[in-house]
Amino acid sequence: MSKTREELTITEALRDPLIAMVLRADGVKLDDFRRLLETAAGKREQRTPVGKFLKSISNDPAAMCSYC
Repeated sequence: MSKTREELTITEALRDPLIAMVLRADGVKLDDFRRLLETAAGKREQRTPVGKFLKSISNDPAAMCSYC
């Protein structure tokens, strides 16, 4: 893992020995965990970027309701 990043990639998480031990202890299959991470990543990518949101509400505070 890069020293400048604070988050693991999905591949790194799936290879991490500590995560593997927790998954085994909890009875979670690695493939199920991979699908969970990929689903969460996909949903995260769909969110509106914060910068775009802040710019829109600074110009028109009523626009905030369109993001709710």
